[in-house]
Amino acid sequence: MKTIKTIFNLTLMAALLGFLGSCDILNNGSEDNQISVTDDLQKLNERVSIVNEPVELDTTSDQTSTAAMAKGNNHTFTHVATVSSPLDGNGEPLSATSIEIRANKIYVSYHRNGNSYAGAIDIIDVKDESNPKITSLVEFTDTDINALEIEEDGKKLWYTGGRDVSKTDYNEETHKGAVVGKLKIDKDVFEDYRKETPLPSYSGNALVDHSQQLYVASGATGGGFFELNKDDLSIINQFNVDFAKYIDWRKDDIIGLSLMNGEKAKFNIMDFKKDDMNGFETNFTVTPANGKNVIEHRAAITYGAFGNQGVKGYKFDGGGDPLVYEFDPQGEDVANAVSAHGNYVYIAHGTDGLIITTQARSPNKEPEGIYSWDNDDEASANFVKAAGKFVILANGTDGLKILKKE
Repeated sequence: MKTIKTIFNLTLMAALLGFLGSCDILNNGSEDNQISVTDDLQKLNERVSIVNEPVELDTTSDQTSTAAMAKGNNHTFTHVATVSSPLDGNGEPLSATSIEIRANKIYVSYHRNGNSYAGAIDIIDVKDESNPKITSLVEFTDTDINALEIEEDGKKLWYTGGRDVSKTDYNEETHKGAVVGKLKIDKDVFEDYRKETPLPSYSGNALVDHSQQLYVASGATGGGFFELNKDDLSIINQFNVDFAKYIDWRKDDIIGLSLMNGEKAKFNIMDFKKDDMNGFETNFTVTPANGKNVIEHRAAITYGAFGNQGVKGYKFDGGGDPLVYEFDPQGEDVANAVSAHGNYVYIAHGTDGLIITTQARSPNKEPEGIYSWDNDDEASANFVKAAGKFVILANGTDGLKILKKE
C-alpha cells in the first residue's frame, strides 16, 4: 500500500496575524508545525497484536459475588487485541489520551508526555471483531492532541489540544497555546486537509459536538467553556471558567467540570443560547489536581472520575440529593476516567487497571458488583470508552487494549 506523507504549515498571511481566527492549513513545505498522514497498512498494523483470550475478572470487595455480575446480564469479556502507541520524532511512544467509537470504527488521540509537544490520531477498523486493523494515522510534530470528536458519518473529525505558544503564528496577546482543529476523512483514511483555530487559553482538554456546534473545555488560567461553529470553527460564545477540565452534553444543555487546585470540584451546567450558567459545587477536593478527570453523561446521570475521591454519578433533575452512584477509592491508584454503558460503569484506575462495576440500584448508591482487570502491571489506565460491544482501555504510553463484551 502506498504511504502518503504530506506536510502542512500553519503560516498565515500577514493580514491575519493581528487577530484570532481560524485558518485552513496549506501544504507549503515548511519545517515548522508539521502534520503527516500515513495509510501504509502493513506498517501501521505492526502495532496491533491480536490476543482473543477471555478476560479473567477479579473481585475487589468482600461484597462482590458472581451473582452480582449475573444481575448485569451475565456478560463475559474478551481481550481482542493490544495496540501499541505510535512513536514521536525521538522514537518515544506517545500517550493515548481519548477514544471515540462510531459504528465499526475506533478513533484514538495521543500526546507527548512532558513539557514538549507532539501528537497523533489513529483510525482502527473493528468490523471484523476478532481482527482489528489500523486504517490511517495522522501525526502532529508540534501539537498535543488531548481529545477528539467524530461526526456520525465518520467524514469529519475535530480535535483539541495545545502547543508551545512561541512556535505558533497566532497572536500571543490572545492565544496561549490551546487549539481546536478539524480533519476530513475519506473511506477511513485522513485527507490532506486541516482547519484550525486558536483559543485564548493554554490547553484544550475536551470537546463534544452537539447539533451544529462544538463545545470545548480549555484551561488553565484564562480558560473556560467555548461554543464554536462546526464548519468554520469561529467562537460563538463562551463562559470564562479557570481550570475547565472536561465537558459533555445532556438532553437540553451542556455540562462541564472545573477543578482548581485546592478548591472543591464544581459542575457547570450551561445553556449557551440563553447565556446562562448554573454551578453545582461538590463537597470535596480532588488530587491530583492535574489528573484526567473525565465526565460522561449517560441515561440522565452525569458520571465523574475524581482521582482520589473515586467515581460519582449525579442526577441533576431538581430533586433531592443528586448523588445516585458512588464508587469509593480502591486499590493503589486513583480514578482517571469513566464510561457508562448498559448495566456497567467502567473505570480507568491508573496502575490498578480497569475496574468494572454494576450500576447502583436505587435507593442504594454503591454498586452491587465490583471487578478489576489488570492485564499489565507496568501500564497505567488513564482513559476508557464503552459503546456497543466494545470497551477500549487507554494505558498511556503503553497504548490501548480492545475488549469485547459478549
